[in-house]
Amino acid sequence: MSISRYTCAVLSLLALSPLWSNAAPTDATVRVEISGLRNAQGDIGCLIFNSPDGYPESHPNAYKEVHAAIDGDHAICEFKEVTPGTYAAIVFHDENKNGKLDKNFLGIPQEGYVASNNVRPLMSAPKFKEASFGVPASTVTAIKVQLRY
Repeated sequence: MSISRYTCAVLSLLALSPLWSNAAPTDATVRVEISGLRNAQGDIGCLIFNSPDGYPESHPNAYKEVHAAIDGDHAICEFKEVTPGTYAAIVFHDENKNGKLDKNFLGIPQEGYVASNNVRPLMSAPKFKEASFGVPASTVTAIKVQLRY
């Protein structure tokens, strides 16, 4: 019994099809609602991480990064096409729009920031584990945080 070239081509395409793929879905959304801004200067930077590596400051290690416009004393960052899993977010008020959280010579932040779960330790950066939250498939995960300066 021989298989025609047409049948081989169809089977090859089906094998590569997303219907047969084991790839994780990317149909979730994470919506971060930010309140407590002291002014409307600059924008809001939001990063989500899917591992502790580089959290909370390494922009290249972030799973996704978005910047949002400020509306009065609040803003909303929305991450689309997120793979379900465990994440931690960091949010900062980028008042001078230089793309980073500014710190003084002692390393103390000079712009407002907060981590997911409203984590903001006094003497250290937030840890991934304490700021983490789950993102299920096919949902919008909404988290609310209050910026502090």
